Amino acid sequence: MTTETLDVVINPRAGAGRAGRVLAEVTRALQAHGRAVRVHRTERPGHAGELMRKLISQGSAKIAVVGGDGSFHDAVQGLCDASGNLVASDTTLALIPAGTGGDLRKTLGVPTEPRAVAEWLCESKPKKMDLGRMDFVDHRGKSQSKLFANIASFGVSGVVDKLVNESPKWLGGKLTFFLGTLRASAIYENVACEVRADGELFYQGPAYAVCIANGRYFGGGMKVAPNADPFDGQLDVVILGDMTRIESTLLARTIYQGEHLKHRKVTHRRATRVTCTLLGEHDALIDADGEAPGKLPAEFSVLPGVLSVLVGA
Repeated sequence: MTTETLDVVINPRAGAGRAGRVLAEVTRALQAHGRAVRVHRTERPGHAGELMRKLISQGSAKIAVVGGDGSFHDAVQGLCDASGNLVASDTTLALIPAGTGGDLRKTLGVPTEPRAVAEWLCESKPKKMDLGRMDFVDHRGKSQSKLFANIASFGVSGVVDKLVNESPKWLGGKLTFFLGTLRASAIYENVACEVRADGELFYQGPAYAVCIANGRYFGGGMKVAPNADPFDGQLDVVILGDMTRIESTLLARTIYQGEHLKHRKVTHRRATRVTCTLLGEHDALIDADGEAPGKLPAEFSVLPGVLSVLVGA
């Protein structure tokens, strides 16, 4: 009998090393299902995309990514060629959560217990998921393009992202992001911006945060886009407007519960293309799936159904 082999891309540093422990447990559970695992370890930022691109070209049918939202973000870059053009692929991706951020898995319904993960990897059927594309300016001032799977945003979230990535990860994802949000709120000044959705002026003025969402959660469990659906061919735009520090702090609890959309300073709509420009002098850092690739100006667009992904029940 031929043993089916699953390709696994793992960031050994994800979750302060927790990824390696998770993979060991899932591997044992997969072996009980008669599956073998072929491990590919990332060695540097961006390496996951390179490994993905190579495995796809070799005809790998299913690839599991062990890590957090940032690891999955790096991996999906492998769906583009070296020139940044999207390459059609039937390869299915699966996220095995083991990082600091675990937000995308909540939207996709991915299990976390190793035996449940192994069963899910063997039996779950793939589904075609949307991805976002962002065209932006990197930290060196050069134009760049990247894909994102979960949420891209700017404003206080970009500052939170910077602080979280500089913090120790042993505190766990939710606490790390919560403390990062408190620290960022204490120093952040609302960014003056203009947001156009499908060509129409949607928002103009100072904003606490602007979120372009494919998934529902970011920041370690904040349900910032409760209506987002990564299978509907659209992006949800959620803007937390010109809030004071007290207002943003009081709003935090309702964001975790996904009950903030009725707040008088929160606006939201759906769109397929979102253009964001600065109106002031201060830079606005972008957060994309927990990574900090650059800053405004930027355009965000949806790529409907381009990723085959495993989802939960």
